[in-house]
Amino acid sequence: LTLFELRHKDLLLSMRLFLLFVLLFCVLLCGSCKKYGPSDAAFVIKAGPISVASNTATEGSSSHKITDLWLYVNGQFQAVYPLGNLMPIVTKNKTAKIQIFAGIKNNGIADTRIPWSFYDLVEFDTLVETGKTINRSFSFKYNATTHFVWKENFDEAGFSLTKSLISDTVGGITTSANSFEGKSYELGLSSANSSSIAQVESTGSGFSLPRGSEKVYLELNYKGNSVFDLGLIGEDTKLKQAIMINPQENWNKIYVQLGNAVSDGVYSSKYKVYFRLLKQADNQSPKIFLDNIKLIYL
Repeated sequence: LTLFELRHKDLLLSMRLFLLFVLLFCVLLCGSCKKYGPSDAAFVIKAGPISVASNTATEGSSSHKITDLWLYVNGQFQAVYPLGNLMPIVTKNKTAKIQIFAGIKNNGIADTRIPWSFYDLVEFDTLVETGKTINRSFSFKYNATTHFVWKENFDEAGFSLTKSLISDTVGGITTSANSFEGKSYELGLSSANSSSIAQVESTGSGFSLPRGSEKVYLELNYKGNSVFDLGLIGEDTKLKQAIMINPQENWNKIYVQLGNAVSDGVYSSKYKVYFRLLKQADNQSPKIFLDNIKLIYL
């Protein structure tokens, strides 16, 4: 064979291999289309308003910061859907058992999203034609095993926060435009004086909290122009910091995990909760507002 004929033969072989590849790709694609055809098509849930139905007398405020919905279909975990996202449900036109758990940001951190086990799940059976979208609101409630150790909304005649001995200043109740629901608590320092630390703590001898459990939390609404920390004070009067909370211009909700603070280091049979605010080099007049404090555990 001549050089031209050899090159021509190689070109034909390459074209045949390419055509074979395309043919195989088409076969696989068609097979995939059959696998996920109309019989497996999904219907879609569009989550409407999300709420918490709490008994205000025994469970406190219904304020929440549910950020996600954890979806289970027929007992199988499907996915975590941030609020506002559509939730496709593959049912093959059969009745599906839907279970929805409320999800939150643990310690307010976006990368640590968890199902909030203090709320009951929402469960229902449904049969919806494939291709349809249904709008559904979800209302969660605290489960019966939740222990409410301490609740403070600052709306009663007295309140259960007091100035710590090491504090240079004391906070107080406010009903100004800075309040959240009814009355709120204001704690701050002023650049006009030498005070450098503001700390308040829960009144009384303290609370009994379970050791070795991660399910110990403090719920809190807050805002402020400064970082502040909160944690526990044991019987040895030492601070066991749980978290540093960043400034927040508008009212925010956070779920603070206290289980580690309870279990780490020296254990006490009772703990107080503290809130601590310090002057910063770039902020000589720090101020925070607190509301709807709940100390809970499972």
